[in-house]
Amino acid sequence: MAGKLNEKVLLAGSRVFWQETLQRLFAKEGWDFYVLTEDYPAPEEVFRIHNVPVVLYMLDFRQETGAWASDLNRILAMCCKHEVKRFYLVTAALAFRQANALAERIADAWRGSDMSVSVLRLPEVYGPGAEPADGLVADWLEASFSGETRQGFGDAEGKREFLYADDAAYAVFRSVSRNFAGKALNILNGKPVTAGELAEIVSRVTGRALIVTGGETSFGERWPAGKDAQAEIGWNPKYSLQEGIANTCRERQEALAARSRAKSRADRALQAQKWKEKLVPYLENGAGALLMAGIAWYQGGTTVNPAIYFDMNFAYIGAMGLLYGKSQSLIAMVFSSFILLAVLLHAGANAVALMYMPQHLLHFVAYLFVAVLSGYIADARAFERQSAKWHEDQARERYDFLRSLYDECVVVKDRLYRQIVNSDDSIGRLYRIIKSLDSVATENIFTQAAGVTAQVMGVENIAVYVLSKDGYYLRQKVRMGRVAFQQPRSLKVQDYDYLKNLIEEKHFYINRELVKDTPDLAAPILYDDKVIGVVELFGLDFQQWSLYHQNLFSIAMRLISSSMGRAYQYEAEAQEKRYYSGTRILRSEAFGEILQELLERRKLQGEMPLGILKLSAGSHSYEELDAVCGKMIRNEDFLGEYHGELYILLPDADENVCVMVQERLAREGVTAVREEKVL
Repeated sequence: MAGKLNEKVLLAGSRVFWQETLQRLFAKEGWDFYVLTEDYPAPEEVFRIHNVPVVLYMLDFRQETGAWASDLNRILAMCCKHEVKRFYLVTAALAFRQANALAERIADAWRGSDMSVSVLRLPEVYGPGAEPADGLVADWLEASFSGETRQGFGDAEGKREFLYADDAAYAVFRSVSRNFAGKALNILNGKPVTAGELAEIVSRVTGRALIVTGGETSFGERWPAGKDAQAEIGWNPKYSLQEGIANTCRERQEALAARSRAKSRADRALQAQKWKEKLVPYLENGAGALLMAGIAWYQGGTTVNPAIYFDMNFAYIGAMGLLYGKSQSLIAMVFSSFILLAVLLHAGANAVALMYMPQHLLHFVAYLFVAVLSGYIADARAFERQSAKWHEDQARERYDFLRSLYDECVVVKDRLYRQIVNSDDSIGRLYRIIKSLDSVATENIFTQAAGVTAQVMGVENIAVYVLSKDGYYLRQKVRMGRVAFQQPRSLKVQDYDYLKNLIEEKHFYINRELVKDTPDLAAPILYDDKVIGVVELFGLDFQQWSLYHQNLFSIAMRLISSSMGRAYQYEAEAQEKRYYSGTRILRSEAFGEILQELLERRKLQGEMPLGILKLSAGSHSYEELDAVCGKMIRNEDFLGEYHGELYILLPDADENVCVMVQERLAREGVTAVREEKVL
């Protein structure tokens, strides 16, 4: 029987000092724990290879806001792309209130997809391994040992919570293992302390007084609304503040002692190595001298070997010179000279007479020559090695410099590439946007016209109107943005001078006079050189009034008109396939396509009532129903057959409009009832 697969979790974001504690806990409970390091070259590969369902993101607010906010958005986008089931944003130290709020707003913006996004709010976490920069507890412990003064975090009323690292890790694990999917979870131990109380605990643990001066008027750690960890996941802290600080202090002292012992051992080893490097040549030289003296005694009181007629001192001097250079070869020459002198004196020679005997003087000179020659050879080779090492170091420095320069150029190139590809007017971006207009469905073209214009122009408020067949009215098809929602659903052309000029001249309108209740920009949608619709923009920023943006708007309208022309032409050619012969009643497939397009439009603009009425044909034929309904509904409404039943689809129609249409049809003998389940 196959074993059960382990659960998987990925840790991303900033590295925290209690990360290893968290990792050990998950591993102990049988989870596969992966860490996305900050310098990992391809984070997408981690998601793709390991297919993790849970992601923990640790925030470090000491970084620049732009850096962590950008990284948080990047990881959230990857999580959505790779179908991560649960995302937990772990925040700590509520002293960073504004940063906490920004991080939670970023996380909140990604809610609504299949991925649940939760925030785990922790107080300041302390424990073994924490450095003074990691939090107030570690900093105050350091201050207590060094006798320094610290500033408090509040008056007698200002309190602050602290959580031991093991308790924090267990709370995070419980949240993940219990599948917490709420918006936020407040992980509190319920025992906040004042600055004075914390200083007293630190002093009691370290045995040294900690002086704390007055701080802010009140820290007042206020937690936002969120579920309580003790009630939600059954978590309770194990360690009190004094126990946690005692453990932290004990670990710090043990770590300092271990580092001190390791440093002492390293210093002793280094000192021994230095002495060894200094003494070994002299010891070897002395040993060589004793060896030569022993050989001379063994050979019967002569340094010259009788078998090969070679003075063994030459080998000794040469060996010392080749191994250690002139410094040791000259010492070896002195030792050899004393050995030779001793041998000669032992043979009965007179010390003064030796100075006048050339054969003996040449022997001493030969010792000196061998010492200088061998020492010179060794020193020359050492110099060559040092020179080669220096050239190698220089080459390595140049290589490292060129490599760093290359890496910087690659980073700049990639950044510029992304800027070019993602810039507002790049061909690639415009192509991806305009590609959405590649359709032959008129309703989809109207929907995409709003989306395309919003992306190309970078605006939020857009309204798309369609012109009635008689040219008297404009009916609103699509709207996006708060301002666009406030615009009338129907416009009478004669009541607006800008609309009359726009339809007659077929040029886009610019509201240079800033006329109230008038769009900032408006442009016609043309088909067969006739205006069939109008796109209006509202609430433009100052920079969006430039000639550049006007040209972009004009280009987008021409592309939309071109796509609309293809859609109208296709609809005319496919008339028989889309409609029942001699009527404007859509066949089931065509009606279903329009229904789906309207549902997509409702997703785009966020709110659009759709009314659908089911008709009871009775004895009426399709031609008779078409004649009756044609007089009762608008041009933008749809009549069609769907799954064997006849329906009227009323876009942008509320309940009152539906009731009015039902009453009109009833007067003509046609029964219509609301049928919401089709939607």
